[in-house]
Amino acid sequence: MYVISCSRNLTSMGVSHIRTAVAGLEESVLSLDWSNSKLMPVIASEKVAFAAGETKIIEIRPIRIPAYSMVVQSFFGVNGAVHLLCLGASQFKPFSEDRIAEIAQLQSRMKCSVLPWDLLGQVIVVPGKRKQE
Repeated sequence: MYVISCSRNLTSMGVSHIRTAVAGLEESVLSLDWSNSKLMPVIASEKVAFAAGETKIIEIRPIRIPAYSMVVQSFFGVNGAVHLLCLGASQFKPFSEDRIAEIAQLQSRMKCSVLPWDLLGQVIVVPGKRKQE
């Protein structure tokens, strides 16, 4: 199986993404605990200028995602200028390990700037564990 990673660091080398072979991403049956879910704000850590319709990866305040947890985007409390497409990390870790989301991919709706401490959106982190079949 292959994972496609995107990073601003790659563009300095003239590459937009890297395709990497990974193991351990087989189908998993999970037990999710919605009663202990956390609504987490996604907050910008840097200033980034956008042209209308432009997509960029920016740094965010870190969000801890425990192993086997599910991350669901909330459609309440979003940014009116940019759309949060995804969260990620500078180094790939499988679903079975604790992760820290430290980057986000955004697409602008208009010419604008994202500033440090801007709310980009919210996500719900639902704790889970692997269910034994």
